[in-house]
Amino acid sequence: MAPRRLGATVPWCLGAMVPWGHGAMAPRCLGALVPWCHGATEPWCLGDMAARCLGATVPWCHGAMAPRCHSATVPWRHGAMEPRCFGALVTWCHGATEPWCLGALVPWCHGATVPWCHGATVPSCLGDTVHGYPT
Repeated sequence: MAPRRLGATVPWCLGAMVPWGHGAMAPRCLGALVPWCHGATEPWCLGDMAARCLGATVPWCHGAMAPRCHSATVPWRHGAMEPRCFGALVTWCHGATEPWCLGALVPWCHGATVPWCHGATVPSCLGDTVHGYPT
């Protein structure tokens, strides 16, 4: 993880860069956007577009929207708003567990799987392994 300063970047998914620091491109800031996967952006922190707040939405892969907090549904890729596993809940925040497909692995990017929960490894996109979840 790169230092959180203006202009600092972190290679993440298929060469995508994650700007850290202050202002419009700063995570942890109101309305901040973070390039994530294939040019998608991810709002973080406070307000309606908070990634870790109840009801927050997160542009994930190919512009899809995926709320990742308590009782949130899982809309996926290409802007589709289809909850996976017939209404499986996404309980991300505060160390909560994720009942994904009754324990089955979740296809994420390009056929990769994402065994989340409590520090599990995250094979993102083309097999690049990321431990835990970025903070």
